[in-house]
This record gives sequence, C-alpha cells and structure tokens, in this order.
Amino acid sequence: MNNTELLLIFAPIILIVVFTLVLVKWFLDHESKKRRQEFLMANRHQLLTQRLQAFERFTLFLERISPESLVLREQQKNMNAFQLQSHLLKTIRTEFNHNLAMQVYIPPQTWEQIKKAREEVSRLINTASTQVPPNVPSFELGRRIIEDAGATANQAVSKALESMRKDIDELSTR
Repeated sequence: MNNTELLLIFAPIILIVVFTLVLVKWFLDHESKKRRQEFLMANRHQLLTQRLQAFERFTLFLERISPESLVLREQQKNMNAFQLQSHLLKTIRTEFNHNLAMQVYIPPQTWEQIKKAREEVSRLINTASTQVPPNVPSFELGRRIIEDAGATANQAVSKALESMRKDIDELSTR
C-alpha cells in the first residue's frame, strides 16, 4: 500500500474524529455558558432578594422612628421627660445599629437620607427636651415632640422613604 491509498483510507476517519472533537468542544462551551448564565441569574436573584429585604428593614426603621410612632409606642406612664428622652434616643440607636449591616444593599444617596432622618429625629427629641423641665411627666415631652415634628423630622423621614421608593422602582424596571 502506498501513501495515497493510506490517505484515502484514513482521511474519512480523521475527518470524523476532527468533526467529533469540534462538536464535543462546541457542546462543552455551550454547556459552560449555560451554567455560567444560570449561576449569574441565581446570584442576581439572591442579591435582589437581599436588597429588597434591606429596603423593607429600613422602611420599617423609618416608620418606627417617625416622631408620632416613636412617642406613642415607647412612652410609659411612669417615666419623666428626661427618662423618655434617654429611652427614645436609645431606641433609635438600637434599631439603627440592628440594621446597620444592611446598608451595603442601599444606594449611597438613600443611605445618606436615612442617616439624615435618624439625625433629625434625634435632634428633634433633644431640642424638645430642652423646652420642658426634666422631671415633668413624660407625656409633656411626648406632646412637645409630636407638636414640633412636622417641621424637619417628619420631612426627613418622608424624604428618605421617597428615596427608597424610587430605588425600588428602579430595581423593578431592570
């Protein structure tokens, strides 16, 4: 047998092997891309879920620190104004710290709005407490906080909530 005859015998076999290798490589590449896409989709879904949970938790935080809600929920009959002031500030700090890790899922501008709302409510409590004697019953301070809330604290809370609503709308349109 000469080289030409050998080439005629092995050429189809070589073509079939090369074709099979190309087909297997294409299939493996296709499966790899498919698995990568599935992985990315699963990660995206998990991230979206965590971001929505962060928005939920900070919405709850903002609703809980709104002056009216905070005073009505936390005020106790046996407290004086000084005790109520301390208790309200501690409650805000505790709830904020409890949710602090979730800030990584909140856009920076919204996070600033949330911090500003917390600061405004704390400032309102401290300002109102300077306008009543420390030993009066807590309802006097509570009434003062609620009366003074509209100017800045409620607006800061509302602004932070609105910022979060916009962020959630953007998430849902992606």
